[in-house]
Amino acid sequence: MDRSLRLISPLERAFHLKRLGGLRDIPPADLAAIALLAHENSFARGAVIYRRGERVERVHVVVDGRVRVRGGEHGDDVVGAGDTIGLLSLLARDDIGLDAVAETDTVTLALRADDLLNAFEEDFGILYSQTRDLATETLRLRKRIPEGTYLASATKLAEPPAGDIDLVQRLLYLRRGGLGNANMDALMAMAQRMETARFEPGAELWRIGRPSGFLYYLLSGRVRCTTEDGTQFACGPGYPLGNLESQCGAPRWYDAVTETAVTALQHDTDVFLDTIEQHFEVALDFVAGMASGLIARRAEMRTETVAGGVA
Repeated sequence: MDRSLRLISPLERAFHLKRLGGLRDIPPADLAAIALLAHENSFARGAVIYRRGERVERVHVVVDGRVRVRGGEHGDDVVGAGDTIGLLSLLARDDIGLDAVAETDTVTLALRADDLLNAFEEDFGILYSQTRDLATETLRLRKRIPEGTYLASATKLAEPPAGDIDLVQRLLYLRRGGLGNANMDALMAMAQRMETARFEPGAELWRIGRPSGFLYYLLSGRVRCTTEDGTQFACGPGYPLGNLESQCGAPRWYDAVTETAVTALQHDTDVFLDTIEQHFEVALDFVAGMASGLIARRAEMRTETVAGGVA
């Protein structure tokens, strides 16, 4: 590598690292400290930056040049100055990895996974900013939802009992709802603060523009959702209704009305954030799940775009 290709000043390092969602809004002094951990890399044309089949262990921010990237969140794309490579794959702990080859002489700033995760652990504000960034991007794509989509868990949930759902039952539902690897203390903290919610058919859960900040984890029944342009989709058991906009602090973007009788667990977003702040491994699992979901959603959007172009 030709290290003389580019010399990146500390101030410029900080500027480029703000491209990473979790570092965008942190205090300048904290950003400067993380910037000192970033490594400047110069790649000659044709050099391999990532190789498929190897876990992504560092994220690159392109400073100069162009890189052809295949796989993960990128699909098949050419990225340039100001773009990041491999962030979602790193956060998702994706073992498949990426192919990335410099199309021109290229300069990047790279931050190792360990350094990024240490920053998350030392300052929850950085981790919170990253989750909010992931939720915001996911919500942007979710708003393009096709007419008639049905959102529900692939895992069949047990029929909820009549009356209030006790603590043990709430814990079981949480384990089936994607938190199977969470430690018991974290699950208990969340389950204790959940409330049982039951609705008759035709009940209005919220309207477009209402404040968010909580979700309904659906246990049974079906909810019809209608966006501002009239697109309709439905949600069923296992779906965390209202979670995305609550995670990124956005208002409700669809009307939600029950089609059938519905039983759900109501959970406040602030309570969830308090819990993952106290349980770092749970927080990392949550971020990994969000990153994996965003990678999958981007792949779906690319497929839909290609199909639409063929049609």
